[in-house]
Amino acid sequence: MRRICVLALGLLLPGSAPAEAHRLDEYLQATRLGISRDRVVVELDLTPGVLVAAQVFAMIDRDGDARVSPVEIEGYARRVLRDLSLRVDDRPYALTLTRAESPSWDEIREGEGTIHLEAFADTALARGVHRIRYANMHESTSGVFLVNALKPSTRAIAIRSQRRDVQQHGIDLDVDVATSLGTATWFVIPVAALAALLIRRRRTTVSRR
Repeated sequence: MRRICVLALGLLLPGSAPAEAHRLDEYLQATRLGISRDRVVVELDLTPGVLVAAQVFAMIDRDGDARVSPVEIEGYARRVLRDLSLRVDDRPYALTLTRAESPSWDEIREGEGTIHLEAFADTALARGVHRIRYANMHESTSGVFLVNALKPSTRAIAIRSQRRDVQQHGIDLDVDVATSLGTATWFVIPVAALAALLIRRRRTTVSRR
């Protein structure tokens, strides 16, 4: 029977597709970055190959009972977060864990189990161009890395460029944040009202002449 341990600290996003096939001696680590006006979300899928499965599982299963408890997967997730870095406009941001999910030992041992982690940082991106830098240095010796940015859910945010290092430990993003529709609406309404008032006064003045 499949056994999953889940830590839920907030609203969960839908599950992602399984990691791509990889070599038996690799620890595949695939990151997706979600950029919004007020936060950056990091989704991380960790898939150990058969030859490194025992090593990875030992880092999770601290009491050695061949099972994963919520406390153990949370502890490992926080260890992973310490190996991640996120900077916005050269300012470092701490990541807050919101999800940690581990498959069973049987799945990990067969190279079929993927550990799912999710975290976020509150960033409050103002209007203009911002530089976002992300790096993952967790288990860099056996790790094989992939990193991508998700398409923003609003047209007010555009990713202008993406630059990755050769091994894809990290990515640099140039993000353009425009005035949101709500902000623009609140700006246009008072201006339109003022213009209408001036036109009305002008007409009244002309009619009195």
